[in-house]
Amino acid sequence: MNNKNTVLIVDDDKFDRKLLKKLLADSYEILEASNGKEALEVLHKHSINICGIVLDLVMPVMNGYEFLRFFSANPQYKDIPVLVLTSDDNYGGEKICLEFGAWDFIRKPFEEITLKLRLKNIIGRSQLSLLKQMEYMSEHDQLTGLFNRTKFFSETRRMLEEHKDTRFVFIRFDIERFHLINSFLSEEDGNKLLKFVADFFRKHSSELSCCTYGRIHSDVFCMCAPYDEVDLYKSADKVRKLLAEYNRSCYIEPTYGVYIIDDPGISIESMYERAAMAAKKCKNKYMNCIEYYNRSMSEEQAYEQQVINEMQSALDNEQFEVYLQPKYVLKTNMPFGAEALVRWKHPQYGIISPGRFIPIFERNGFIGKLDYYMWERVCRLLRKWIDSGFQPDPISVNVSRANMYNPHLVEMLTELVKKYDISPSLLNLELTETSYMDNPNQMKKTVAELKSNGFVILMDDFGSGYSSLNTLKDIDVDILKIDMKFLPTGEGDSKSERILSSIVRMASWLELPVIVEGVETVEQKEFLQSIGCQYVQGFLYARPMPVEEYEKIMQKHEIKDPTAEKSTQGLARLASIWSASPNAEQIFRNIIQPIAVYEYANGHCEPLRFNNAFIELFGFEHAIESVDNRNGSHISHDDRLKLKDALEYAVEEQETAECEYQWQSENREAMWVRAKLQYVKSAGQSHMMFAVFTDITEQKKLEDELHRLKASPSGEKDARAKILIADDSAVSRKMLSRILKEHYNVLEAENGSQALRIMNEWKNEVAAVLLDIVMPEMDGKTFMKHKNSNPDTADIPVIIISSEKRKDIQLAALKMGAVDYLSKPFAPEILLRRVKNAIDSKAQFRRQFKTKAI
Repeated sequence: MNNKNTVLIVDDDKFDRKLLKKLLADSYEILEASNGKEALEVLHKHSINICGIVLDLVMPVMNGYEFLRFFSANPQYKDIPVLVLTSDDNYGGEKICLEFGAWDFIRKPFEEITLKLRLKNIIGRSQLSLLKQMEYMSEHDQLTGLFNRTKFFSETRRMLEEHKDTRFVFIRFDIERFHLINSFLSEEDGNKLLKFVADFFRKHSSELSCCTYGRIHSDVFCMCAPYDEVDLYKSADKVRKLLAEYNRSCYIEPTYGVYIIDDPGISIESMYERAAMAAKKCKNKYMNCIEYYNRSMSEEQAYEQQVINEMQSALDNEQFEVYLQPKYVLKTNMPFGAEALVRWKHPQYGIISPGRFIPIFERNGFIGKLDYYMWERVCRLLRKWIDSGFQPDPISVNVSRANMYNPHLVEMLTELVKKYDISPSLLNLELTETSYMDNPNQMKKTVAELKSNGFVILMDDFGSGYSSLNTLKDIDVDILKIDMKFLPTGEGDSKSERILSSIVRMASWLELPVIVEGVETVEQKEFLQSIGCQYVQGFLYARPMPVEEYEKIMQKHEIKDPTAEKSTQGLARLASIWSASPNAEQIFRNIIQPIAVYEYANGHCEPLRFNNAFIELFGFEHAIESVDNRNGSHISHDDRLKLKDALEYAVEEQETAECEYQWQSENREAMWVRAKLQYVKSAGQSHMMFAVFTDITEQKKLEDELHRLKASPSGEKDARAKILIADDSAVSRKMLSRILKEHYNVLEAENGSQALRIMNEWKNEVAAVLLDIVMPEMDGKTFMKHKNSNPDTADIPVIIISSEKRKDIQLAALKMGAVDYLSKPFAPEILLRRVKNAIDSKAQFRRQFKTKAI
């Protein structure tokens, strides 16, 4: 094997290159280049093998000075020594070469032995420097320059041996949620922060008589120093303040795990582990950045290790048992289904609570195996009950966060239910809300696949995460389980009651059943009943029990859930009411009639949503008030009772109700309003209704006028011809009335239905009708059909009034039986002339009809 070092000879004179190669070939492998440019190309290809360069200065294309300038600018070549060949005593040139990284010089002509010795010396110096550099790198952290883990541990052991009479403390330091800080800023900024921390350790160490410190990995630093409790807290407080000032755009929180070395004989690794245990205890504890190690931490770690040692054998020997906690229908207090909970029946320690081993399994990943074990045991139970003639209610099983990211989860569950030949709907799946937050898109996809395969999905611990409502919006679950923490915790705790009530009501609007778990008192149960909660689970009803006890409950109460079938009544309307799509929103906002969505509960009616026309009618300050505002003066006492009767009728009968009442505003005269209420959906004690409002003030005035005229003596009646204006626009009616009232007795209607009623009221006294085509309730086209089909009104002339000027629309109006068509805006003299022509044509037609009859 050839172990020679490689030397690059750079000289434009081929005879000099040949001579140098001959002199050095016995000790080195030789590469050649005829100028600086060729030398750089050779270096680019073979720099890892080249241990020295013999360089001539005077060359074409690129001379030795230019080569050195490019050579020294590349840090990759900094450890390759250069021996410069020079033919004169130009000390200025030598200075330039040294500045550019040359290691030594030899003048031409040179002696063979001198050349070899000088080349050997610079290569030896280079290799020694490289060895020192490698030794430094093996002992120090490349980013911060501090001792690395291995060197820190060895130096700490040496220090403890040299100072056996000193009491030391071992400190583990890290930055809380450093990975988030790194992501929030940048990797470069994260590295600057680590260098900043390293500088603090350097400065602090200079104030101590002796200490060791180093960077273990990532953001973890360690220090071992003489123990001084006051100094420790002072330095920790100083670090916290420095980090707070370091970057005000994000909160940087340090963590100290402290082990006071009471047994210097244990390994440094053990000291580090104890400090790490302490650091773990103060994680996520705001303003408490220091935690001391105590013996119980080691005991806890030992217990965890024992659990780890026994977990697989416990699974193989089926020491894990299924306990069932029934769920109850609150309305009937009858059981319906249960949740499967795990208990470890240990041969030595008896029943072990899941709180003692589940967190350990979640940390080490064994929870995935335990999940599957529980799923299969429950499937086996369901199959057993079916074979025994029962129709079992669903049993819910927990799906851990680890399994939610298992790419084979859907396949595993579907194969299980097929293996035991049970319906997927009997095996309900409980997923904790926090598991949705790590990867929402993946969870959304997984839940959709599970639901498409027939599984029922429960969101467990709803409200315990950071984005519950966002999760609920994006992921299609079937049932919500609400944690006990929302229930009242003491006297006067109304906030938790309001939050829980709102969640139950919101879930009902979304057609999501709610199970509240952890119910322990009668007061809690009664409160849940009052807010419309459907299901409960807790010690008040039943504790988790062995399978045998649950089977006794099954035999005693084999009934089905009366709330299991969802009512579809009102769902389409409910979806349209809450839709925020641009089209639905535009339709809702631009509907001409005032509309609103109300919630009615306990005799009180509050607005949830309303359109622009509603605000225009009532004013915004009143739009957000309740319809039956008891403290306001907008509705009289008698009218409020009428409105209340209509609301209660709509709720009790779950259908449409209607009433008329007078609304009194501060800034204008009293307004008559007709309210039509359409029942939509219930949520516990709350009911949603859709309301349509109509301003019937002018109609009421007209009715009053009609009654007044009917009650007056016949000689006092207005003898002028009557003109009926049928237009839903109050502005348009007012303008037409102003033009016509000097010549005619004007009657007004805001839709086709009113117009028909008025014509029937006055029989043959209406001389002509001015009719708008587009109107609510009954448009002009429908009005014409009714009018023309009635012999008493068929010959009354109709003039269509519209803003449309298109010929096809005018022609269509005339085909309906209209005698004329007027386009807005109206010229008064033309309007009066056309109305007169229409009335005269009617009179002429009647005269002709009578003549023919004679």
